[in-house]
Amino acid sequence: MTENVKVGLIGPNDSVNETMKAAGSLEGIELIPFIYQHTEETKNIINQHSARIGHWLFSGPAPYHFALKEELIDADHADYILLHGSSLLGTMLDAFMQEGAVLSSISVDSVPRREVLKMLKDFDLEKLEIHTAPELGYIPAEELIDYHEKLYRSGHIQAALTCVHAAYSGLKERGVPVYRISVSELAAHRAISVIKERSLSDLYRMKQLAMIGIEIIYPSQAQQRKTPFKIERQELAMNRVLIDFAEEVKGSKVGMGNGIYFIYTTRGELELYSKSHHPEELKEEIFANSKFQVRIGIGYGRTVTDSEQNVRLALDYAREKENGVVINIDEGGKVTEINSSGERLRYSRRSSESKWQESLKGAAISQTVIARIESLSRHYAKDELTALELSQWMNSTERNARRILTELENIGLAEVAGEEAGRRGRPRKLYRLLFGA
Repeated sequence: MTENVKVGLIGPNDSVNETMKAAGSLEGIELIPFIYQHTEETKNIINQHSARIGHWLFSGPAPYHFALKEELIDADHADYILLHGSSLLGTMLDAFMQEGAVLSSISVDSVPRREVLKMLKDFDLEKLEIHTAPELGYIPAEELIDYHEKLYRSGHIQAALTCVHAAYSGLKERGVPVYRISVSELAAHRAISVIKERSLSDLYRMKQLAMIGIEIIYPSQAQQRKTPFKIERQELAMNRVLIDFAEEVKGSKVGMGNGIYFIYTTRGELELYSKSHHPEELKEEIFANSKFQVRIGIGYGRTVTDSEQNVRLALDYAREKENGVVINIDEGGKVTEINSSGERLRYSRRSSESKWQESLKGAAISQTVIARIESLSRHYAKDELTALELSQWMNSTERNARRILTELENIGLAEVAGEEAGRRGRPRKLYRLLFGA
């Protein structure tokens, strides 16, 4: 049985009604209409109803860009109905009939200029002069009214075509011939179909398995032998923190032995938790209660086996870091490093570069290291560096960084670009990274 996707539909009355008709033939979608008189009313609508809406659909670009500008939505969970040339053509024909003549010059807003030009070419109407309003996101209705009216009063146009309800009403009041571009059923049907597929994909993604791995960084063996009961008490204190955390993410805790604990939950629950908590908070709470330093790795997967494999790999990565970053590995092999300040560095542990695959045969460097350096290079917008700089990027020793740069040079992914001047002692080699070559 297909799960219904709840979509909030925002727009003026006529556009909403047309879109609701288009949704009638689509199963698995539940459109919840929200009608406004003015675009700015979008803010109150979203603030009041966002808790029960999984995805927002706007009748046009104006309310969509307004909501983005006000940070009411994110682009991954919202769309708008793209007004195609067919919608414009229908309105133009209506204007010609009502005016009793073919209008040779008009102004248009909210329809992308490329769609306007395509429509003129497709229907051999390129002799028509059409002025298009700027396509720079949200434009208040008053500015659109002024834009169209100025063109009309100066004699540059004979009529205005607008998608914005408030602009339509305002231009009529000012005596400017104006026609409303309405949402076509085809455009609405297409937009709803896309949302349905995206929303179902999001639902599936949120139900994916997520596994959080927590590993205790024990003191030395000698220290453990001196204070065995202290270690046990610390572990008890840490377990209380993990039980509370597991309850918060609606998961379950499993002890894997050797100071490693796994918490099973879903991606949706973990992402909901992450909206109000930083991964570093769990580490801090564990230390505050137990005095244990820990490593944290997070693995996602379509199956328990996949997610467990990824969480173990994430902990392996975390062991290589000296600065305690949290490592996250998703089902596609993408690695995300989250440091204590919340900055994220993303790279893939799987290289798709065939030239790397061939070059790496017999090399003493892995694809993962190369991918990480390439990502760091983009992050810092720098492709020339010394071993010292690379060691700082990777929280490693300068000696290890020199070894890595030498290996990159051997496989053709780096070259010596010169020497760092102005330093005492032995000059440092300056390397140029060749990932884009």
